[in-house]
Amino acid sequence: MKFSAKKEIEKGLGYWTVVIEGDKWVDAVKKGKNKVAASIEIPGFRKGKAPKEKIEKYVTPVKYLNAALQSVLDNAWKFALEQNSEIKPFNSPVPTPKKINDEYCEIDFIFDLKPEINIVEYKGLKDNELKKEEIKVSKEDLDKAIDQYRDKFSLEKDKEKDAKISKGDVVTFDFEGFIDGVAFPGGKGLDFKLDIGSGKMVPGFEDQMIGKKLGECKIKVTFPKDYTPELSEKNAEFVLNIKSIKEKILPNKDDELAKDLNIPNVNTYKELESYIKSQIKEQKETQLKTIFVNKVIELISKNSTIEIPKSVIDKEVDNLYKEFEAKVQGQKITMKDYKKQTGLTDDNIREELRNDAIKRLESYLITDKVRNTEKFEVSDDEIKTKYEKLAKSFGVEPDYIKNNLLPIDHIKEEIIKEKIINFLYENNG
Repeated sequence: MKFSAKKEIEKGLGYWTVVIEGDKWVDAVKKGKNKVAASIEIPGFRKGKAPKEKIEKYVTPVKYLNAALQSVLDNAWKFALEQNSEIKPFNSPVPTPKKINDEYCEIDFIFDLKPEINIVEYKGLKDNELKKEEIKVSKEDLDKAIDQYRDKFSLEKDKEKDAKISKGDVVTFDFEGFIDGVAFPGGKGLDFKLDIGSGKMVPGFEDQMIGKKLGECKIKVTFPKDYTPELSEKNAEFVLNIKSIKEKILPNKDDELAKDLNIPNVNTYKELESYIKSQIKEQKETQLKTIFVNKVIELISKNSTIEIPKSVIDKEVDNLYKEFEAKVQGQKITMKDYKKQTGLTDDNIREELRNDAIKRLESYLITDKVRNTEKFEVSDDEIKTKYEKLAKSFGVEPDYIKNNLLPIDHIKEEIIKEKIINFLYENNG
């Protein structure tokens, strides 16, 4: 086999070309003919058992050369990888036959070129926005988290018929929303169950339900600016039919609650508080680190030269568009209706997503550069600890997660991502 590589900068494409000829290709063609012949079905004969002269009519060059090509693709790709070309693929190459006949086969593996990135520095960065806040767990944080655990064992008791809704009650109701007197898509619900004070509804919705009684009532809200474009900052009136109001009765904050939760090594209420504090602290630490590192990446991007081929950006825009479409459909609106309501076209939406696509790609390229430069390693002990931690969270054995949910390669990748975040956090600001 022979190998060559080239790139077309203006198109952002790279080509790994593999040539297969001589005995290796002649043998592949022969096997391709035999494979096609064995699959031919001719009326009156068992598969592959018809006379040779009849079978040969059906064994066309298109069929047997394609069979031969398929049989050599894996080896051709492995051979190309072994050449360690300086022209590196950014994504999975598409194999394309360039020239193929009975004596000769030339395959192009076509891929997007890996973007060029030149980072001046990714350590020791200083900026007013790079602040490392002290992580604190407030009493309010702790009470809220404990109430979420208590909620698992809560009971619901019907309130009196003339009772009013209070914060913490569980209310079942029908609702329909109107803007300028016209019902809007996704604004209707039947037998909707809501914990008052949960914050699931738009701001002001639950607050206005407090004090209401069984039966019909109306409330008015203004959708937030960051809501879906067709509803952003619009005033709406909701007509509610409140069907039931239940008081939620939570279990006491005591040792029995701790035992009922069945958390490993947590048997008393004091141990439960300590466990939840550590959980909250870890969550806050992760959130703050992520925000901090995102700002670090923005600074690195500003001071770096990053050239991303248009083809790569376009594909990332396609990915973001699919994600956006899934979110729209999750609100029970079709993309056709969404575009009609907002007046946006596909081109408008894709243009808005383009900056997000570039930022996502730049973030990946920067962290990938840090990863390859620092050469992070993952030890067996780190993998074991990660599995044990996940097992504790899910309440299952580590082997179950390893064999059924997350293979070792996935866990290694997660650990390396954490190491990159920790590295950028610790070495900047």
